[in-house]
Amino acid sequence: MHISPFQYIISNQKLDFPINHGEIFFHNGLSIAIHSSNRNHLVINNELIFFGECFDYENTQFTNAEIAEQLKGLSLEKKIEKINKLTGFFIFLFFENGNVYIFNDASGQLETYISNTDDGLYISAQPNMITAISGDTSYRDNVPQYIIDRKINIFQKTPFKHIDKLIPNFYYNVNDKKYVRFYPMKALPVLPVDEVAKEALAVLEDSIASMAFRKKISLAVTAGWDSRILFAASLKNADKAVYYVLNHQTEDGRQDVKIAGQITGHFSKELKVIDYDVSSIDLSGNDTPVIWKDDEKGRKMSHLMNAHFPDRYLINGNISEVARNFYDPLPENLSLSELCYIIGIEDGPYEKDAVKEWLETHNQHVHLLDSIYWEHKMPNWAGASKSVSNVYNTVISPFNNRYLLNLLLSTKRKDRDKYFHKIYSSILKNVDVHLAGIPLNPTKKHQQISMMKKLQVYPLYRHLFFKMKKLKF
Repeated sequence: MHISPFQYIISNQKLDFPINHGEIFFHNGLSIAIHSSNRNHLVINNELIFFGECFDYENTQFTNAEIAEQLKGLSLEKKIEKINKLTGFFIFLFFENGNVYIFNDASGQLETYISNTDDGLYISAQPNMITAISGDTSYRDNVPQYIIDRKINIFQKTPFKHIDKLIPNFYYNVNDKKYVRFYPMKALPVLPVDEVAKEALAVLEDSIASMAFRKKISLAVTAGWDSRILFAASLKNADKAVYYVLNHQTEDGRQDVKIAGQITGHFSKELKVIDYDVSSIDLSGNDTPVIWKDDEKGRKMSHLMNAHFPDRYLINGNISEVARNFYDPLPENLSLSELCYIIGIEDGPYEKDAVKEWLETHNQHVHLLDSIYWEHKMPNWAGASKSVSNVYNTVISPFNNRYLLNLLLSTKRKDRDKYFHKIYSSILKNVDVHLAGIPLNPTKKHQQISMMKKLQVYPLYRHLFFKMKKLKF
């Protein structure tokens, strides 16, 4: 079997067969296989196994090993409090009173698939690694063929009969074979915009500082919200950063290059404009990674990034979407069929059962639509994308921090409009008012939506198009 960077296999079955480019470690009755380049990303002690890349914004010079060391001797509840403040992508296995608990990062960016049957425990970044080792390739009895063909997960439910996915805000109890929600356990407060903006900026600045302490960083600058917030948060470490923009040959791409030039120019920072042609990128001669949701274009773009920025952290704004109300406005009291439509699946019995199973765990402490984006889309879209990109380079979102997301969500939803985000605007003004004054996404679509909002017809437009199932999610 072939294994790539930031892929892993953990099992209570002995992994004693050859793994290309891999190394196998044994601890506490478990075999752990990782890529040879990831030795420093594996931490093992008598209380835990850690794998991944994580950062502690409160201790910006801590290594992965030092962060893991902090967790020793703590109760499970205290461990959760610590994990909630970590940024990055990772998996923890905690050994406590003869039990094993599995946790992953705030938004499932290190994918974690689990099979726990009488035939063995398997934990891996890719479900097809589990099926290859276990020999069990069976699918669920009533799974529609399009779910299998398109490799669709619905929250934690995969098409495979004995494999589930660990999604954000849950941990897995190995002994009880049970997924347990641990966040949010209480209603979020409603905090003032200015207070949240100042604290969020501090968390982002210190998270980026912790990354820049380990490696130099590269940060994309575009016309959108997320990259501008991260640019602002990176300025204290700009001497370790390269700012760039991809010159996509589209309207959005042209606006990205124009706006990125204005942003970096105001601060006298150099901007690297990357012209590219996907069709000219040659992947031959490279090992084809074992990735369930493989994406050739994604691998080509990752190959391009590695060619321009080798041995750097690539900083992006994914996960910020959780706090940006991407689905609003939509009707209240959504049916199972309507939730399936939002997720992008059909509304058959299999799909409805999967959504209903998740709904039964939802406690209303976070708005339903925010939870769907966080617990379904983030692990199953952004997480899958990370599984592709991290084969070639290390991509990290400073927003992937549960404490930070909790903070951003502790505001009025109307203040987190994806087009007119008051908290993000306040963050930019706290750094430099000029940052908030440069137009955001000045495309034709954005102008049309802005006009509809001013005329107060946007909710009606959304409602009608939702009922006609003509909205794109």
